[in-house]
Amino acid sequence: MSSEAEVRAAVQKYVDGCAAADPAMVRDAFDENAVMWGYLGAEYSTMRGAEFAAEVVATAEPLGEEYSYEIHGIVVQGEVAYAILDEVQFLGADFRNFFGLIRRDGVWRITSKVFTTV
Repeated sequence: MSSEAEVRAAVQKYVDGCAAADPAMVRDAFDENAVMWGYLGAEYSTMRGAEFAAEVVATAEPLGEEYSYEIHGIVVQGEVAYAILDEVQFLGADFRNFFGLIRRDGVWRITSKVFTTV
């Protein structure tokens, strides 16, 4: 599998975990030190990836048919990468997410997430 495909698979794991409301899967998509920052409308928000899994994903219902997404903009440079995830109707809002990823011990994980509602 190419590095780009591996990065796509890492982001897909995040998407699948969010869609299924599976906090363990989402937590595993993030590096243990991952942090996220962004805007929910005009409101600034920040938390660790594990907190997002435990406080947002764990309390959500599985996403319905109205949810859709696109993973794009993947760039890989050695052991680091970034990817863009656009989501429609994730918990009632549309998002653009910018993920930073690293490959450590052969596994790609999300280390940062910067997001905004669109």
